[in-house]
Amino acid sequence: MERDEAMAQACAADGIPRLRFYSWQPWALSLGYNQDIAQINVAEVERRGYGIVRRPTGGRAVFHAEEITYAVAMVGKKGQGVQDSYAAINQALLRGFQLLGATGIEFNRSQPDFREHYASTESASCFSASALSELMWQGRKLAGSAQRRYSNVLLQHGSILLGDAHLEIIDLLNSPNSDPNRRQRMRQMLRSRTATLADVFNGAAPPFSQIAEALREGFLQIFSSAR
Repeated sequence: MERDEAMAQACAADGIPRLRFYSWQPWALSLGYNQDIAQINVAEVERRGYGIVRRPTGGRAVFHAEEITYAVAMVGKKGQGVQDSYAAINQALLRGFQLLGATGIEFNRSQPDFREHYASTESASCFSASALSELMWQGRKLAGSAQRRYSNVLLQHGSILLGDAHLEIIDLLNSPNSDPNRRQRMRQMLRSRTATLADVFNGAAPPFSQIAEALREGFLQIFSSAR
């Protein structure tokens, strides 16, 4: 993710937008810029052979497993707020999914009280709540995102779920109650709130290269038409 921050710095220097898609090997847990690492069971993450990184963007923990991470750096439009740029980027993602043939993906139309949510024990995972304009499928979160501003340049990270491996995050978080039954309930709750491209495409997500190309084209179409 240092490369993503370098993209933002390069964009600040030359004004050229940049877009990147990647996956993780080995799988890794990323923490938001200000997230307390005490929420993470570091010993368990290391025992399973996963990495731990800290994102330059905000938000909560993301388990990068069976997913595609995207990063976009661009100069923000004058007078455009965070929500406006967030919505535009998600519109580009939506267009890319539509080019893949996906149906039923919609914008989230409500904004939770994140201050209240972050006070709860379930908030350590990024996918435990959905922000305004994030992409949903059948009422469940498909892609989570977080944004950071560097003067007039924005950097946005996102995670697009391909399969169910993200549910393992429940075992990687510290909890005041280690009751296995409670962890199972938390896993079921997270599953009920998330959707994957495997769900969208009836059991099998398209290949990485096909998804990345469609999303790239989605960005080209949305941001070219916005000029």
